[in-house]
Amino acid sequence: MSGGRLAITLHDAGEIVPPTKIYDAIRDGLLDFGLNTPAWQKGKYPAGDLFYTLPGGVLEFNDLIIWLYAGGGKELEQQMYGDEVIVFPLGLTPPEEIWSKKPIRTLADMKGLKIRAAGLSMELWEKLGASVVLLPGGEVLPSLQRGLIDATEFLEPSVDYTLGLHEVCKYRFGPPVHMSNNIFQLMIKPAAWKKLPDDLKAIVEKAAMAATFQGYATFWMDSIEYNKKIEDYGIITTKLSKEEQAKTTKLAFEILEQKSKKDPYFAKVWTSQKAFIEKYKPYYNLTKFD
Repeated sequence: MSGGRLAITLHDAGEIVPPTKIYDAIRDGLLDFGLNTPAWQKGKYPAGDLFYTLPGGVLEFNDLIIWLYAGGGKELEQQMYGDEVIVFPLGLTPPEEIWSKKPIRTLADMKGLKIRAAGLSMELWEKLGASVVLLPGGEVLPSLQRGLIDATEFLEPSVDYTLGLHEVCKYRFGPPVHMSNNIFQLMIKPAAWKKLPDDLKAIVEKAAMAATFQGYATFWMDSIEYNKKIEDYGIITTKLSKEEQAKTTKLAFEILEQKSKKDPYFAKVWTSQKAFIEKYKPYYNLTKFD
């Protein structure tokens, strides 16, 4: 898109800094840019979870994307980081399922399980009596193999299958009550951003958007193919009842309200999302098939 005027050198996760330290490396000037998830800044920016994904079906694909790109979401995300990093949405994945070594037919079955999770789903699982562990991707399979965790969420079927989750977990369940879609972020060092002329800045921003939606379409096609492979392998997949799903929505709202009382910026972002949902749902409900 830049006609060769913008050269990008890519490094794999862990090659320069661990995945959880990408934000720090960009903020401190070690990296010019990087791909990250707001979940890794959970301690410093509690509101980051709201830009990543929400549990209980509170914000699904349409809601999240419209709020983020046109409802003030990405502006609130930049405001949260201030002048530490420049940030744009980059990378969207289809909904995912939960993998487990035991069948999960009701939420009560989660009690006592050790589960790998991230974002606000950590609080959801804790409310349901599970023990929660935040693990980077490379540690998920070994932790399942050694019995350090009993269940995990990771990504959509193609990544889950490639990782080998079907080889250690016999069960999956849905819908994705822990989160709807994952959307990640492009972080850029402010000094590097300022050096770019305006047209290259526009190219970077629009390229991030194009990659996000093209990647989402490709991810979905991969999900369809690999979901069939998972089914053919013999994985037992179950789905929570409407009543059980409604319980997670109720718990999600409780979590969001509780966290809003502890962090003013979390409250500001959640207030924006709630206001958007109220405006969005009437027409959306009119247009969808029951």
